[in-house]
Amino acid sequence: MPISDHDADARSLTIDTSTHVLPPSFGSERERISRADATFRSLFENPNAKVVQADDLIASMDRAGIDMAVCAGFGWTDPGIARESNDYNLAAAHAHPDRLIAFCSVNPLWGDDAVSEVYRCRRAGAKGIGELHPDTQGILDADMSALAPVFDAARELDMLILVHASEPVGHGYPGKGTVTPDLLMALVSAFPNNTFIFSHFGGGLPFYGLMPEVKSALKNVYFDSAASSFLYTPEVFDVAARAVGAEKIVFASDFPLVTQRRALDEFEQAGLSPEQSRLVRGANAVQLLGL
Repeated sequence: MPISDHDADARSLTIDTSTHVLPPSFGSERERISRADATFRSLFENPNAKVVQADDLIASMDRAGIDMAVCAGFGWTDPGIARESNDYNLAAAHAHPDRLIAFCSVNPLWGDDAVSEVYRCRRAGAKGIGELHPDTQGILDADMSALAPVFDAARELDMLILVHASEPVGHGYPGKGTVTPDLLMALVSAFPNNTFIFSHFGGGLPFYGLMPEVKSALKNVYFDSAASSFLYTPEVFDVAARAVGAEKIVFASDFPLVTQRRALDEFEQAGLSPEQSRLVRGANAVQLLGL
């Protein structure tokens, strides 16, 4: 079947699969939000931590030449904070339907309330769940069966699940956590039919893709490059592509933590082939997000 001009254009898009925008009140009322939500406190209690809105993201995308971006949440621990953040992401995507894509964030341990919020956000246009932060959300200590209702809903609704990941070595940083490759593999084993994106190159999990049993288990798992500027040299794209395949990697900046222009500049130094670069820059995300 010949490729239409529309399809060809979509496959050449540059898509940032992990950015974070927050309601203005999250910046002006930082102390209140910090008291209410442990994840916000771990990431934004410092007044120098950047809190930006959708217009800031659009301006950044225009400067960097990025066509579309995912507005991801954080792993909120307070349901009210989660709903406020989700509503902001959904409103941003509605205001910029050709540029922004909303994800919603819940804590799977909220049970029926979390499932209801996922359904509500899906009806409003959300395409994924996350970013989940297993450390602050208590997921690491939970029985896998407690996660099943939300993960089953995600599978039924064809929603991606974005999960924060941590390197077991290297320097510390706010929010790093302990979601290391072994814990991510346990999650994959428990929910093999869900589609996951593991952030920050999955804490190094792609490198174990050279083990045949690991590569087989990762059939529904993808890895984003969020904040890779702070973690790896640009060669990480090439190494990961060799280990698990370029079709498993999606470009992400983690804006505003990393500027989108910087993230793209470093991606362009990765040494990927033109076809690999096309996949990572946007074509993989087009398929994953149903664009």
